[in-house]
Amino acid sequence: MSSQGYLHRFTRKRERLINPMNRASPPPPSNSVQNQAMSESLPLPFLPNELVVEILSRLPVKSLLQFRCVCKSWMSLISDPYFMKKHLHLSTRSTHFTHHRIILSDTTAEFHLKSCSLSSLFNSPSTVCDDLNYPVKNKFRHDGIVGSCNGLLCFAIKGDCALLWNPSTRVSKKSPPLGNNWRPGCFTAFGLGYDHVTEDYKVVAVFYDPNEIYSECKVKVYSMATNSWRKIQDFPYGFSPYQNSGKFVSGTLNWAANHTVGSTSLWIIVSLDLHKETYREVLPPDYEREDCSTPTLSVLQECLCMNYDYKKTHFVVWMMKDYGTRGSWFKLVSIPYLPNPEDFSYSGPYYISENGEVLLMFEFDLILYDPRDNSFKYPKIERGKGWFDAEVYVETLVSPMKH
Repeated sequence: MSSQGYLHRFTRKRERLINPMNRASPPPPSNSVQNQAMSESLPLPFLPNELVVEILSRLPVKSLLQFRCVCKSWMSLISDPYFMKKHLHLSTRSTHFTHHRIILSDTTAEFHLKSCSLSSLFNSPSTVCDDLNYPVKNKFRHDGIVGSCNGLLCFAIKGDCALLWNPSTRVSKKSPPLGNNWRPGCFTAFGLGYDHVTEDYKVVAVFYDPNEIYSECKVKVYSMATNSWRKIQDFPYGFSPYQNSGKFVSGTLNWAANHTVGSTSLWIIVSLDLHKETYREVLPPDYEREDCSTPTLSVLQECLCMNYDYKKTHFVVWMMKDYGTRGSWFKLVSIPYLPNPEDFSYSGPYYISENGEVLLMFEFDLILYDPRDNSFKYPKIERGKGWFDAEVYVETLVSPMKH
């Protein structure tokens, strides 16, 4: 039977449950025969398959996981790649970020992850966070959050493999080991992105061994489709990423990298095209190099951002509106520092709302800065306090398993 036939049959069953007059019952009194006949002759409501798809594709993932049990046709529909893409598109384009959440790792000795609604952080005086069941069972090892892409989160496990995990569907997959010759002092910088041409999610690992003289950073790419690593061209000669994770923008992964010659350190933005697997340099804006800290990268509104401390009085965020075009850089916001004896720096930014409020982390707390009146807010999170790391993700049906 076609999916439309299943939907029609389901609609008829539902109508019989709602309207007892349509169910089989003892013969009615003679004076009700005519009314009963008229009731049975009325057409039952029917929702076209296209309308069902439009309705379901706007629902949260939690509801869709439950609705898979309604009937076989709904199970087939919700598992269909086309439906997943439609749901992904609507979720990521939501103007009120109702499908967006933030994952937080706390500062306890054990590795605990929590998640809460992003819109609630911006719009409610307090929000409730949910405990997440991290798939790797090693509570005393803190795995690093690499990044998120279309609902998938990537974690670096001991610098030797990556974990892809959709916390909304609770489906995960761990990559094979990288197999690098790790020694003390070595590090691996990961990055997660999506190849739009091959429709494949990829993790890139940049491995640096400072023990080797004139060593180049070895680069490997993990393909979710093939579940395997393969070596690609080395990182640009003489440069090494100093930020733990690459930032995904417009089909590329971007790292803040430096090159030291004597007492001089040069920093650049190295971009890797995920499909062509070629490198290029992305030029930064003209900024106050002498009076600021070494910049880091972030992503806001699907645009690459560059962040740094200016004279330890302000945290400055630049945004590149048109990726790859140097002239499209503009100073997005300059966030003042409040006097603090511990001399912490801001982390993030993680998100910016439609009215310009910026979500960051200071010390171990999330904060909201409103540039309209230069004010700060500290969102209250129930059952949670003190955060080590954070990442914004969107609730989707995207699976790390190959279909």
